[in-house]
Amino acid sequence: MNNDFYIGYLSKAPPSLAKWLKRIVSAAMLSGLAVGALLIFDQAPFADSKFEYGVYREYSGVIEEWPYPMLRTADTAFLLVEPGKHGFSGASGLQGQTVRLQGALIKRGPDHMLEVLPASLREISARSNTPPISLITLGRVRLRGEIVDSKCYLGVMNPGNGKVHRDCAVRCISGGAPPAFVARDAAGETEVLLLVGSDGRALNREVLSFVAEPLEISGELVRSGSNLIVKAEPAYFRRYAE
Repeated sequence: MNNDFYIGYLSKAPPSLAKWLKRIVSAAMLSGLAVGALLIFDQAPFADSKFEYGVYREYSGVIEEWPYPMLRTADTAFLLVEPGKHGFSGASGLQGQTVRLQGALIKRGPDHMLEVLPASLREISARSNTPPISLITLGRVRLRGEIVDSKCYLGVMNPGNGKVHRDCAVRCISGGAPPAFVARDAAGETEVLLLVGSDGRALNREVLSFVAEPLEISGELVRSGSNLIVKAEPAYFRRYAE
C-alpha cells in the first residue's frame, strides 16, 4: 500500500505530503507578507492634516461672505462649512458682523476650516469696527493642478484628492463646499487656491466635470488676507495628459 496516498477522512495527511504542504503554505504566507510590506512602503505619506471630528469648540470673529463664507479672527481666517457634504448657508447678510459659533477644526498646513453647528451661530454685534479685507491683485497666472473640494482636502479625508476621491468631491462641491485649485509647480510643491469665476462668483456645479482631472487654468490671482484666490472661467479650463 502506498503510504503517501491521502484519504480525506483520515485525521492526518501522509508525512511526505504534509511536509510539502507546510513548505507551500509557509512560502505563500511569506510572499503575502512581502507583497503587503511593499505596498505599504510604496504608498505616498499622508498629508499633515487633521479633523477634530465631533469636537466642537467656541469661536468668535467677523463674518466674510466672499469668496466663500469664512470667519475672520485676529490671526486666522476659517472657511466655514456645515456637517456632511454641505457648504455653510448661515452667512448670508452677515458680512462684517461679529458672531460667535461652535465648530470642529479642519486644518492642513496654513489653511483652516470649521465645520459649524448651524444652530450655534449667534450675532454679537451688528457691525464690526474691523475694516474689510482689502484685495491685492497679483496679476495674471497660468496654473496646472486639479480641482478638489476644500473640506475633504483640508483634512476630513486623507487623501482628499485624485481619482479615488472624485465621486466624494463632486458631491461635496455640489452641496456647497468651496472648490479649491491645488496648483503644482515643476518641483511638485503645491499651493491651495480658492476658485471663483472670472467675475468673482462662487463656483459649484460649473466645475463638477473637471474635478480630479489634470487641468491647466488661466486667470487673475488675488490675495484676500491669508487666502489666495484665482478668478478663472470654467469654459476655458483645459485638460492635459500627465
